[in-house]
Amino acid sequence: MKISKITLLTIIGLSVFTATGAFAQARDYDEWFGGNLMLVDLIDAEKGYCLDLEGYASITDTSRPVIVHSCKLGYWKDGTWRVNYPEEGQVYLPEYDLCLAAPALEDEAVVILEPCSGSQMQRFVFRDDGKIEIDSGTSNSLCLAVGEVSRATGNNLRRQTRFASCDDTSDTFTQWILPAEDAVYTDFEFTPLALLADAGQGGAGGPPIGNLFRGACAPCHGPAGDGLASEFAPKLTGQEDWYLSRQLTNFVSEFRGGHEGERWATQMSFHIADFTQAQLDSFVEHIGSLEDISAPVTIEGDIARGEQLYTGTCAACHGPEAMGDQGLGSPRLAGMADWYMVIQLDKFRNNLRGDKPQDIMGLQMALFAKSLPDEQALLDVTAYINTLAP
Repeated sequence: MKISKITLLTIIGLSVFTATGAFAQARDYDEWFGGNLMLVDLIDAEKGYCLDLEGYASITDTSRPVIVHSCKLGYWKDGTWRVNYPEEGQVYLPEYDLCLAAPALEDEAVVILEPCSGSQMQRFVFRDDGKIEIDSGTSNSLCLAVGEVSRATGNNLRRQTRFASCDDTSDTFTQWILPAEDAVYTDFEFTPLALLADAGQGGAGGPPIGNLFRGACAPCHGPAGDGLASEFAPKLTGQEDWYLSRQLTNFVSEFRGGHEGERWATQMSFHIADFTQAQLDSFVEHIGSLEDISAPVTIEGDIARGEQLYTGTCAACHGPEAMGDQGLGSPRLAGMADWYMVIQLDKFRNNLRGDKPQDIMGLQMALFAKSLPDEQALLDVTAYINTLAP
């Protein structure tokens, strides 16, 4: 689907929404943030099923029943849980300050989120057999379970959750691995980072360099590094190694991200904060080994006007063919994700990127982005850049 002026505001809106919950909680309420609450049996999901929320990012809906979704490794605000917190027997979602609950003590009741309270419907027993049972104090034994039918969502799978008879429901649907600092997850292709203490080093003593990329980066950017718009993760292949390294440094140093309501850069910063420099370098090295295929065109605009704008505003730094210039610190644009370029231009224009004094190149870029005459110009100049794809 190509994007025109009509949907520009939608693109920009998705990039600068106001999210429920504060990112400050992710690092400030305890020394350990949480982890996946994962079903033991993979069933039909190669990455496993983890407790998650309906929607994604700006459209996450905490009022709807909880689901399970193909596991995404790392700290994700809609899928990072704690148990026995804030009180014994509770299941807590830190970023939203909500607790798992049963709306009624009934078989097949949905699983919901509520403000944490003393309600007995928020109290669970974490059984030795891996089942999570409502601590109802009655003979009606109900456990957290997943539905028997899965549904595809892009490259992932999802299922509904429910409370079902602990005794009469198959263990396949009712046994869980609780989030814990020392949790050992079911073995699947994208190995949890906790099991890769020496990952990213390569060589005889550790896993292949690409293994850490597959676990840490591929769930959003794709195993081929070609980006996933559904995850708001841009194409990485084809971008120069010096620029990728600079942006990783900016994220780790929090020169990017940290604005209220702006999730994506902040999430990226949080996601890579604990990697060593050698591991970050391994990401860049692995990306350089992947095939570079130009990103699909999704943006439409006035190409003739875009050419004039590009020539007058962008070409001096990014080059006449939009292939970038390391000497000027300007990245390649041609063949990269056009939707991402539009979002970044908007962020530069609205002080959501390039506003930190340490980000010298970002400050410079913000000045040029603000010189574009109107919002339509973002589409027009990007549409022209698309014509330069190698």
